Amino acid sequence: MEGNDRDENELRSQIIDQLDQSLAMSCEMMMNQKLDPKTREKWTQLHTNTAQVLNTVLRDKQYQEWERRLKELEATGRIPRKTTGPPADASNGASDRRASP
Repeated sequence: MEGNDRDENELRSQIIDQLDQSLAMSCEMMMNQKLDPKTREKWTQLHTNTAQVLNTVLRDKQYQEWERRLKELEATGRIPRKTTGPPADASNGASDRRASP
């Protein structure tokens, strides 16, 4: 199981590196004043699409890290497995504290 996670993380890191390189190249091309506007527009579209994919991969990686960290905290007993709402009297105390005009 841990080997699969490591392989997946390594693959994800490679994908992130490739997308980052692609973003740098597309940025360079879309800013190149020597190219005609139509070509620069295509590079801009490619840059936008690449940025969206990179954001998705990074978001998925972050969610995976949060999930892993949450499981670690639950396993060590630092947080309960099921969370409950705040105590009933805690909400009353907060509403009574109003700034005077």
